[in-house]
Amino acid sequence: MRFKDNVVARLIFVLSCLIILNILSSYVFFRVDFTADKRYTLDKVTKRILREVKDPIIITMYVSEDLPPDISRTIRDFKHLLTEYNAHSKKRIEIEEVNPNSNEELEMKAIEVGIHPVPLEVREKDQVKVQKVFLGLVIQVGEKSETIPLIQPGIAMEYNLSTLIKRLTIQDKPKVGYVIGHGEPVLATLDQMTKELSVLYDLKTIDLNTRMDLSEYKAIMILSPFEEIKPREFRRLDNYLATGGGIFVGIDRVNGILNHGIGVGVNTNLETWLEEKGILVEDAFIVDKKCSTVTVQEKSYFSYPQQYNFPYLPLITEFSDHSITDGIEAMILQFASPLKYVGDSSLVYHELAWTSDMSGKLKAPVSFNIGQIWGPSDFLYPRQTVAAALHGPIVSEQEARLCVIGDGNFIVNGVGEQKITIQADNINFVANAIDWLSDDSGLMSLRTKGVQSRPLKELTDSKVLFIKYFNFLFPLLLVVILGLLQFRRRSKKRTRLMKNGVVK
Repeated sequence: MRFKDNVVARLIFVLSCLIILNILSSYVFFRVDFTADKRYTLDKVTKRILREVKDPIIITMYVSEDLPPDISRTIRDFKHLLTEYNAHSKKRIEIEEVNPNSNEELEMKAIEVGIHPVPLEVREKDQVKVQKVFLGLVIQVGEKSETIPLIQPGIAMEYNLSTLIKRLTIQDKPKVGYVIGHGEPVLATLDQMTKELSVLYDLKTIDLNTRMDLSEYKAIMILSPFEEIKPREFRRLDNYLATGGGIFVGIDRVNGILNHGIGVGVNTNLETWLEEKGILVEDAFIVDKKCSTVTVQEKSYFSYPQQYNFPYLPLITEFSDHSITDGIEAMILQFASPLKYVGDSSLVYHELAWTSDMSGKLKAPVSFNIGQIWGPSDFLYPRQTVAAALHGPIVSEQEARLCVIGDGNFIVNGVGEQKITIQADNINFVANAIDWLSDDSGLMSLRTKGVQSRPLKELTDSKVLFIKYFNFLFPLLLVVILGLLQFRRRSKKRTRLMKNGVVK
């Protein structure tokens, strides 16, 4: 009887604990994340955005049912993400789920808000059929709304979701000025950059020859001018810095003209203005063994494309510990020039990115030879600085900020048939730099959260040869050694048995 009472008491105790834990879990939410890039942990920027939310957020998911297992897993992970968002927003997020496939009215409503069906191959009863599925959502804050037409797997969803919530809840976007009038790329050719900056900033073109109030701009961009900038325009920039402004400069000190096979120097007076501030941009081309490629149409009996490594397109993978380069893993530059600090110690100079240990520099003018065979003697200047940040009393006692990169075309997409997709980290670098110049943490850490590219470590030829033969010979050697040990063990056993007269 006593034993029976103890069992009942223990069952009541365990059930009580489970009920209490269940109640507590509805109020307190936590998750232990062991992934290297913390993909299942909300970034501090996301948490800050959610803390600043004042109005209720309605998220309507337009998701079909009976999805394949891998798509269902993506949707389940996304719902877990929304649960965390809701927990950190103090329950200000209301989540609704709609299955547009249930009736035509809901299907039309999904299409009206910008969510279109996606054809998906599914296997059913040993047959493959194409199913029309919806995988989107709408975020609504007050009268404003944004649409994510396709929920994609991976941690990019956190950036997309936080970006849209930030865009919907931000009241007045700060202005960023883009200098024009000296042959700079027009904004239409900077598609990726303008989309990224438009999340947090209002990007406006400015002409330094007109009388406009620069103090209303949080930061100013100067990108790849090819015509001379006049002294009075520099005075306006100096006045802007004197009031504590921040300027981003992407300078083309040299210009590579591939169609003509030559590279020449560029003088716009911007290089002189930067040198007065303490940053010298050399009129030289950086060449790097770690580089991107160019495609050349080879002609023999047949015409075919052939890719060649082109050291004038350095692949930058060495970055310093700075908020601008936080999470940046790889940038591709084109016809870049090295930077050097020639100022005094009153300013804080921070090198942001370097070339590899196998890099060099060639003073302009140069001639390009796509088929050139490059040797170690061509790469005598390792770790050249290609980007740097400067802050302190640059012009007046007021602290100002300056960010410079020795390439002005590294974020130019172009237009029409010439349009290209720019490396994502090139865009992240500029966006982070504008955040830093504006003294706003923005979405810097969230923008580059997660691994986007992880290039293999460069090995010397001798090391590659050693690893190759080691992988081939070591398993064979191991088998031979184990065979010899087995043979020796059996021989000893046989000798011992023969001594005892067991074996004759």
